[in-house]
Amino acid sequence: MQGAQQPDGPLPPRRPRTATAAASRRGGGLTLTRLVLAAIALLLLAWFIGKRPPAVDPPATAATPDAPDAPDAAAVAAPRAQAQVVRGEKSTTLAEIGEARMTLHDQGTALRVEGGVGRTFASELARWLDAAPSVRRIDITSGGGYAITGLEAARIVRRNNLTVRVHGYCASICVALWAAAAQRQMEPDAVIGLHQRNAQCDALPSPEREECHYQDQFATEHDSSYRAWLQAAGFNQHLLDLQARTASEDIAVLSAPLLWDNGVEFSVVDRDGTRLGRAEVERSLAARSAGR
Repeated sequence: MQGAQQPDGPLPPRRPRTATAAASRRGGGLTLTRLVLAAIALLLLAWFIGKRPPAVDPPATAATPDAPDAPDAAAVAAPRAQAQVVRGEKSTTLAEIGEARMTLHDQGTALRVEGGVGRTFASELARWLDAAPSVRRIDITSGGGYAITGLEAARIVRRNNLTVRVHGYCASICVALWAAAAQRQMEPDAVIGLHQRNAQCDALPSPEREECHYQDQFATEHDSSYRAWLQAAGFNQHLLDLQARTASEDIAVLSAPLLWDNGVEFSVVDRDGTRLGRAEVERSLAARSAGR
């Protein structure tokens, strides 16, 4: 989740549709789920950081409220899955956030979104929704981007009563879009990524660096709005604290079972949209972990 001090990312070609909306600125036990989570975390970080192979921290302790889909007896007996924080490197240069690619699919009822939450993300999302009013779902893969633009996009999602389905991963400010949805979905091997907002002050030269740090002290509105979206989606205090303490260059990776364990309200569906129960999700993750 990037702050307002970042430079503008490259703008995409104009879409063939128009709209009037404007963009905003800016450890436990070794369960089967944890086995596949570690592999997914590495893939996510390869996109998220694009630098050295990441090292995985010891997992944090997770709360364990009842999940909406009851696991089978074997899952009950096994230790709960736990979050893994994957370490990155603090950037010394300003990040360039590219713009997501948006395309219609499922006979025009879904909008596929792949890529960063760039400067024009919210206005492009509004433009597509105006041009294709039959869209009722967003299928998203995104590592996040600019905080203010992402929060405006979350409000657009809420106003349009959309379903948001995570394909692959949804991290940083992307999670606000998912949390704001009328219905939240994710595919069985998809993950959510949490961390602190990043104003990238340290990547600026002096005196801009000092001014950035000063201004960032008053950016609490962005953080509170993001936190409010998570709370509305059922994220419990454990996950809120995890987000708040995970450094901006790191990522806390959450699988579907772990999200269920911590009270988040959502459903897991396959590529055809068929809803899956927890036991089916864990079997799917185990099969993927085994390479089948």
